Amino acid sequence: MADNLIYLSYFMNDQTPLYGGGKGIHVLPDRSISAGDTANTKILKFQNHSGTHIDYPNHFFNLGSTSEKYSAAFWTFAKPHLIVRSTDDDEIVNLTNDELSTIPEDVDFLIFKSGFGDHRSKERYWLNNPGFSPELGKVLKSRFPLLKILGMDFISLTSYQNREIGREAHREFLGGDKPILLVEDMDLSLLFTTPKSLICLPLLIEGLDGSPVTIIAEI
Repeated sequence: MADNLIYLSYFMNDQTPLYGGGKGIHVLPDRSISAGDTANTKILKFQNHSGTHIDYPNHFFNLGSTSEKYSAAFWTFAKPHLIVRSTDDDEIVNLTNDELSTIPEDVDFLIFKSGFGDHRSKERYWLNNPGFSPELGKVLKSRFPLLKILGMDFISLTSYQNREIGREAHREFLGGDKPILLVEDMDLSLLFTTPKSLICLPLLIEGLDGSPVTIIAEI
């Protein structure tokens, strides 16, 4: 069983790229055995949208749901679906009718693999990332009522060079009675076919508009 499980999340470190060009996590010393303490501990400092992370509705709506509003059952996914399509720098992505027709009606986690993760160590990854169109949010909500999450292998739903379109897209996906949450900056390098199932586990900190997530896929 273990051989069939892979991570779809990146490990975070001080080189983790952030939207807008920042860098990720700071691991600060706290207690140390070598300094005479009984155990080793660290202090972690990072923005809540660091690394592979989820956007909750509160990210773009003051009254939108925050982290603690989701039950444990929400985070298991039995009907994921993978779409693979390369993208250009700064592209605003829409799915074609042919691509939409491949998605099962009961999909619960839609994964978009563009290959843009290959540029994660470069400025291009955050400066020229593709993004999704607001219209796609409307289409997915209409056609796939059980869809809970859209995940992607680029740093944000918002293309950095098309930020106003990206803000509108975030509001479209995260708004309404049945928002589609967003997982950005996924590691899809080892994913080549649709997973059998997924578990997506956020940090359990109350009141967050977003959080790093650990995603484990059964392939």
